[in-house]
Amino acid sequence: MQSVLITGANGFIGGHLAEEAKQHNLKVLAGVRQGSNVGSLKDLNIEVVYLNYEDQDQLTAVLKQYKPDYIIHNAGLTRSPSYAQYLKVNRDYLINIVEAIRKSGIPLKKLLFVSSLAAFGPADFQPDHIVRENSMPHPVTQYGKSKLEAENWLKNQSDIPYNIVRPTAVYGPGEKDLLNVFQMVSKGINATAGSGQQQLTLIYVKDLVRLMMLATLTTHTHRAYFGTDGRVYGSGDFPQAIAHSLNKKILSIALPVFIVKIGAWISEGIGKITGKYPTLYVERVNEIKARNWQCDTDNLEKDLQFKPAYTMQQAVDETTSWYKQNKWI
Repeated sequence: MQSVLITGANGFIGGHLAEEAKQHNLKVLAGVRQGSNVGSLKDLNIEVVYLNYEDQDQLTAVLKQYKPDYIIHNAGLTRSPSYAQYLKVNRDYLINIVEAIRKSGIPLKKLLFVSSLAAFGPADFQPDHIVRENSMPHPVTQYGKSKLEAENWLKNQSDIPYNIVRPTAVYGPGEKDLLNVFQMVSKGINATAGSGQQQLTLIYVKDLVRLMMLATLTTHTHRAYFGTDGRVYGSGDFPQAIAHSLNKKILSIALPVFIVKIGAWISEGIGKITGKYPTLYVERVNEIKARNWQCDTDNLEKDLQFKPAYTMQQAVDETTSWYKQNKWI
C-alpha cells in the first residue's frame, strides 16, 4: 500500500484531506506537532506522526523511517501580527521539508505544496481582471506575501517532483473563519464591506481535498492550480444560500470600508491583549474590500479532469446541517 504524509492533518482541511486520501487506498500518515490536539483523528484509524518542522534532522529521520510515497504539505500559518513568523512557518518550514527529502534519499513521487490564492492577490490589479498563472502576483496581505515567497523558492527546486495548489476561500463542516457568515445570517443579517458588486470565488472543502489528491497523484509535475470550484459568485450568493438552508429572511447592510477598518482595529487590539489573533484584523480588510477574485481554472479539467461534485447550495446545506448538529449556530 502506498502512503501519504499529510502535514497539518489535525486541522480543518487536513482532517478532510486524510479522509479523502483513505478513499484513494493510501496509508495516511498524519503529520502533527508534538502536543497537538489529535482528537479529531482518532476515528479515522490513521497513524499519527509527530514532526518538528524546525529540525531538518528530525524530519529526515521521520522520512527515512516511514518512506512516504507522497507528501502533502498542508500545515501553515494564516494569522499572525508578525511577518517574520509568517515567513518562518509558511516558507522556512517548507524549505526544511524539502531539504529533509533530499537528505533522506527517499524516492518521493510527489510533494504537494498547499499555497493560497492570497499569494497572487485579487484580480483587481490584473489587466484582464482574471488571475492567471502568468499574472504578476499582487498579494495584499503579509500572509499572501509569505506564501508567494514559499512558492518562488520551491519553483527553483527542479529536482523535487512538486505541484502547487492555491485554494481560494474554503468552507465546509468544521471551518471557523466563514462560520461568522453563517452565524450572522442565522440572526437575519448580511453585512458586506463597501458598495458595488463583488466577484468572488469559493470552494467546498470536500471538492478541494479531492482536487488536492488529484494534484498529488497526477503524473504532471511542476504545475500550479488555483483551487476554486470554477464558478464566479456575486457578493450576495453565499449568504442567500445560507439563508435558504436556514429558511431565514435576511437584511443586507453595506458597511463603509472605514467602519470595517475600525472594527478590525478594535478586534486586533483585543487580540493582542488576549494573545489570540482574531479572524478580522486590519490587514484582512485589504482582502475584504477587493472587488474581484476570479482566477483561471482551465488546467483543473485539462490536467486533472476535475469538476466540482457539489453545487453551492448542496455544499451550504451540508455545512449548515453540521453546524447545527454541533451547536455552532
